[in-house]
Amino acid sequence: MAIYNFKAKTSQGELIEDSMESPSQDVVLSKLRDMNYFVIEVREAKKTAKSINFDISFLNRIKLRDIGVFTRQFSTLISSGMSLIESLEVLRQQADNKKFSEIILGVRRSIESGLTLSESMARYPKVFSKLYISMISAGESAGVLDQTLDKLANFLEKEENIRLQIKNKTAYPKFVLGFAVIIMVAIVIFIVPTFQGIYDELGADLPLLTKAIIAIGDQFKKFYTYIIIIVLVVGGRLAFKKFIESPRGRYIFDNFKISMPKIGEIIKKIALARFTRILGTLISAGVPILRSLDIIKGVSDNAIIDNALEDIKNNISEGESISIPMSKYKVFTPMMVQMVAVGERSGSLDSILNKVADFYDEEVSNSIDTIITVLEPILLLVVAVMVAIIVLSLYLPLFNVYQYIS
Repeated sequence: MAIYNFKAKTSQGELIEDSMESPSQDVVLSKLRDMNYFVIEVREAKKTAKSINFDISFLNRIKLRDIGVFTRQFSTLISSGMSLIESLEVLRQQADNKKFSEIILGVRRSIESGLTLSESMARYPKVFSKLYISMISAGESAGVLDQTLDKLANFLEKEENIRLQIKNKTAYPKFVLGFAVIIMVAIVIFIVPTFQGIYDELGADLPLLTKAIIAIGDQFKKFYTYIIIIVLVVGGRLAFKKFIESPRGRYIFDNFKISMPKIGEIIKKIALARFTRILGTLISAGVPILRSLDIIKGVSDNAIIDNALEDIKNNISEGESISIPMSKYKVFTPMMVQMVAVGERSGSLDSILNKVADFYDEEVSNSIDTIITVLEPILLLVVAVMVAIIVLSLYLPLFNVYQYIS
């Protein structure tokens, strides 16, 4: 495969200069003609000499907020009567993220070549999720794309708000803990050796606690200690990632998470809120229930829920309601099962699911507030104890010196 640079004009006369990866120049020409472009020039990109390229794509990462803003603006433009092509061009021009702007351009060109909006977006699975594409497809089929985009925008904005709430509420404890670790390491490396020199001159007999602190400080002065720490952290992270990527490992880890006291309840409620909100959004967009359950599998980020979904889907296909098989699994709370049953009977399952999601979001917010309120003094106490241990280890030898002088 080689990279080919090309110049072409669209049917509207717009000049395009871009590149395309292709096995040959003929294939590039064929693709451009299929897109109704007037080809001016196609040539293979020159291969440059060996050079060092730094990958800074992480600085241009497309965030959930970018997609949420794009969806909200897209919904507004479509509702105002603007065509897909015109709307995408407007969104491309005003996108702050250069990478996202290029993707929007790619979606527009795919539509111009004859693909639907959902098919065009499906070419970028790392940007537009399976959930997003399925809802767009349902909206296109039903002729209510503007309403679907509005529902998607509401969903993405809610997801972003919840993420920011959790991030902001946990920022202070993370800062306190990180700051405490840095202070402890600094004391052990820079201050403890000063006292060690004094005690060596006095010939004091050092207590076991002081010896341990000094030994830790000496260890942190050695370069290979940091190499060992990096290897352990990176190796442990890779091993853990490999473990949770396996179905069995993921199930064990997710089961452990929701089984933890207090924290487990919050994690469980977050998973249930996400599950009910996505399912409610899909159903309200006109996606059939069985198709919705297929899409939602893996999106809830909980293997316990994913395993239950397969059984629920099989029961629904046999004629049962969704609430009956759901009641067999402990991960779904009795309140949630009862609310789903009411929604099925009243024909308002989508709105009921969204209400359940709002309820759990509020519960999560209140629970996090409570835990943070308790956690802050505990963290301060932990920091105080750590400082006290180090100070005690430094001053204990003074008592031995005093007894020796006496």
